[in-house]
Amino acid sequence: MNWKYVVSGGLLLILAGLFGAADYVSTSITTDGSFLLASSGQTDNGTYASRVMAADASEITRSMTGDDSLAADISVTSSGPILVSDYASGRGVTALPDTIACVFTKYVLNREPESELYSMGILSKGRYATSRVAGPGLTGGMDVNGSGMMSFGSHVVGNSTMRSSGFVSGNMTIHDFVKYGGKL
Repeated sequence: MNWKYVVSGGLLLILAGLFGAADYVSTSITTDGSFLLASSGQTDNGTYASRVMAADASEITRSMTGDDSLAADISVTSSGPILVSDYASGRGVTALPDTIACVFTKYVLNREPESELYSMGILSKGRYATSRVAGPGLTGGMDVNGSGMMSFGSHVVGNSTMRSSGFVSGNMTIHDFVKYGGKL
């Protein structure tokens, strides 16, 4: 046995453990029956939860990574019914800590922004895809193509407040993108 390779491999494993690694979950399902896939996660900066059900010929891919922020992607295509529910929340990062801001300003009205994204609905057939990144801030996109009913929305509460919501029924194509916190 060549000890150079054993020692260098051991050092790499130790270094990888010291610097940390992101958690990762990935699932891919193709079926002509039915499935239920649920995911959830939480970090200091945000939370995510989703449930997806489909019947008939269906394909689904799901991936989640967790570190300082939580990222999740789901894509479902089905020739039969699809039932979806998705929720994500994130906390913003204040520009200056209150202790520093107090020195330079008389009043500090700096509330840490909290944001939420949600979507839920049922499609008789079609395609549903979402991408969410929760933490510092919140970013998410949703694409729907099919027929059925969908409800979706978002809001952020902090020093300023923004809300958005929608409901669609019938044949639909929806493209929705939201980014709270940071710059585009």
